[in-house]
Amino acid sequence: MEERAIFIPISLFIIYNFQQLLQYKETGQSVRAWWNNQRMGRINTICAWLFGVGNVVLKFLGVRETVFEVTKKETCSEVDLGHFTFDESPMFVTGTTILLLQLVALLMSFIRLEKSGSAVLEVICSLWLLLCFWPFLKGILMFGKGRYGLPFSTIYKSAILTLLFVLLCQGTTIN
Repeated sequence: MEERAIFIPISLFIIYNFQQLLQYKETGQSVRAWWNNQRMGRINTICAWLFGVGNVVLKFLGVRETVFEVTKKETCSEVDLGHFTFDESPMFVTGTTILLLQLVALLMSFIRLEKSGSAVLEVICSLWLLLCFWPFLKGILMFGKGRYGLPFSTIYKSAILTLLFVLLCQGTTIN
């Protein structure tokens, strides 16, 4: 972090999130409501966009037809508050893959931090996404345990995609 220009995006990130939090407080909402909406905004955006891009690429390659993916909807009950409900939907593969990529990135950053001492901002960004995708981490840790755990097939597909992505990136890095 030798360059001072890095403080521009950091400042914008902090100011934007603080302004959003103030708007929530002004309308009488809680910090938890703000955080849940922040988290779900990241999850919905990343999962839907990655899933959509993947489908478009597969359609242009002629591998797949246009498909509308239906996911299960939950009714609100006291028992389910605070829990994500997972099923076999391919929509969950993208979120699980992002989470696994962030975990691998954190692990690799900590290994490299000992050697070079840089990449602090990358670690902060990975931690932010890890916090946003916390329900997926809980789903991985509870895999196969009812509807709150990620199915093994989703974890397996995500692990393969993560491994391929990491190997591809390591094979193309220029030192």
